[in-house]
Amino acid sequence: MMTVEQGWLDGTDSGRFVLCPEGAVAGWTGEGALEAAEAYAAGYAVPGHGDVLVLGGEPLLVGWLAEERVFVRPLHFDCSEDVRPPVREALRSGVWEDGPVLDLIAGRYLLTDVCYDGEAIVERGEYLTVELPPGRYLVQSLVTGPGPRADFLLERLLPR
Repeated sequence: MMTVEQGWLDGTDSGRFVLCPEGAVAGWTGEGALEAAEAYAAGYAVPGHGDVLVLGGEPLLVGWLAEERVFVRPLHFDCSEDVRPPVREALRSGVWEDGPVLDLIAGRYLLTDVCYDGEAIVERGEYLTVELPPGRYLVQSLVTGPGPRADFLLERLLPR
């Protein structure tokens, strides 16, 4: 039973992702964001649209847990199982590392491959929709494990 909202995003060209403002998708080229994809979580400013979050590092599939405001990237996990119990345990017990602070002003975002241009994002339909109240967010990262059930790379968004 998979309860990650809208499933997993996998099979994109680079396996590195950007949280692109929906209003910026038409003109999105990925220019400059690819450099930010070397880090596991980085911010990148898009003029007129605020900041975007780039999820880089290892090329892993990704899911979004809206209630927890957490991006989940499994290192070792059977994605046919419910991801919430091990992620909720990690939320309580992990030592999180502070990352960038982002101004997310768009409200509605498409999580997609950092290398796709706007036309490819729409044509391929390879994205997850992420709704966030506009505001300032601290990105925190955590690598769980090794654990008995699962290991994850997690990034959570904390309102500031």
